[in-house]
Amino acid sequence: MMYYCRKAGGLLVTLALVSLITFGVFQILPGNPAYIILGVDADPMQIEALEQSMGLDKPLYQRYFSWIRGLFAGDLGTSFRYQQPVSQLITSGLTVTGSLAVMTMLMTVLIGIPAGIWLAGHGGRKYSVGFSMLSQISLSVPAFCMGIFLINLFSVRLKWLPSIGYISWAEDPAGCMRSLLLPSLSIALGSSAVLIRYVKVSVTNQQKQDYVRTAYSKGLRKSKVMYRHVVRNSLIPVITILGMLTADILGGSIITENVFSLPGIGRLISVSISSRDLPLLQGLVLYLAVIVVLCNFAVDLVYSVVDPRIRLK
Repeated sequence: MMYYCRKAGGLLVTLALVSLITFGVFQILPGNPAYIILGVDADPMQIEALEQSMGLDKPLYQRYFSWIRGLFAGDLGTSFRYQQPVSQLITSGLTVTGSLAVMTMLMTVLIGIPAGIWLAGHGGRKYSVGFSMLSQISLSVPAFCMGIFLINLFSVRLKWLPSIGYISWAEDPAGCMRSLLLPSLSIALGSSAVLIRYVKVSVTNQQKQDYVRTAYSKGLRKSKVMYRHVVRNSLIPVITILGMLTADILGGSIITENVFSLPGIGRLISVSISSRDLPLLQGLVLYLAVIVVLCNFAVDLVYSVVDPRIRLK
């Protein structure tokens, strides 16, 4: 119980620091939001009135606590560009980005773990070298370049999948999966290459342990030793890597969503940067930071369940 209390306390402190840093960074950026909205040629009286309505005339600490109260109430301000609540825009974009992230993570796990186990069992074979080289190429190619290649292959030449656009789950589940397949695959190929390497190394190290030789000496079949003992113990450190890959997938989706014209969080970030929409950008940065922190917290909890020795340290 003390382990979980410490982790929960650390999570709260981390979230508080994340909110403080996010707010502070955007307050020291050059430029006045009132001038961004009204233009540099606006009347000074209009600028002053807008600053008062936005609370920019208040001290910095008052603005921070007012922003925090808005966070708990679900109010992140109003977007300059869209003139809509930031929370509403993030919620709509989260549907797309969340679907893309879940589909990408499933592809990463389904490709990375079996391939890593297979390579660990066939490391000395000649054909495994070509497979390892292919995974290294996938790791070195950026997700947006891989996306362009996949569009050229599966959309332009083969005409199997759509190249751009998004169809919602409510409208057409099958069409939604088709629209997310190429962007998910473009990110998953790189992240699965990372997972393959970690799984291969972990399985290889476990195969050298004494308990494996003991299991073989008892007459257990190789497949039973591999999947009941070796793989089970090998996947414990892989859980940590999956948490780190979650952050990489979210980062890769920012550019990938623009390549495939997906109306997700990545598209909102690009628009908010180009239009200097500070309330929207501030909310998006906070969202990404909180998601990464929560993913790491979830990994710690899962790790403690899989390996109870962690809770005793």
